[in-house]
Amino acid sequence: MGERLSFSGQEQTLEEVAAHHTDVQAGLFEFFAGNSQTLLDRYAGARVDEARERALSELDLTSSLSVLSSVEAALRLDYLYRVYDRWRDPLSRAMRALHRNRGSKARLDEDLIRLWRDTTDVPNVLLNELVGALNYRDWLAHGRYWEPKLGRRYDYQTVYEIAQEFIEAMDKYNTAYDRGNLSEI
Repeated sequence: MGERLSFSGQEQTLEEVAAHHTDVQAGLFEFFAGNSQTLLDRYAGARVDEARERALSELDLTSSLSVLSSVEAALRLDYLYRVYDRWRDPLSRAMRALHRNRGSKARLDEDLIRLWRDTTDVPNVLLNELVGALNYRDWLAHGRYWEPKLGRRYDYQTVYEIAQEFIEAMDKYNTAYDRGNLSEI
């Protein structure tokens, strides 16, 4: 089974990511509406409204990455808690079997999400949306240097809604098996 992974406790909840996104967005609107010397120096001769839109667009991308990183952390923590604490529900039993082969190096979509698909009643449509959003996350995390073929357009709001729906589905499953709330993991 290998060594137990030590948890950092530094993962973010979706609510923390959303609060940060809102704070930075408000800060950008305030910065671009003002007359600070930094604004005047950096954007002298440029259209400030276009610069603001570029900054907001970049915030959308980085916040999307944070949301999807939060979901990955929730999935991996859930997996390891099920294994380490020897939960007895069908999903946990399947995850323990996976852990015997892959340890803490389980693949996100090919292993963990597949087990959620095979052993729970979480809708396949939601799991497919999550896999698509994680492909978007891969594109973001690896530098955005290629033209992605994602099948749909993703933005912060879209990935947040998918992530929130999936975390709620995880919580519902865990509540059914008396396993607490993942929003607090």
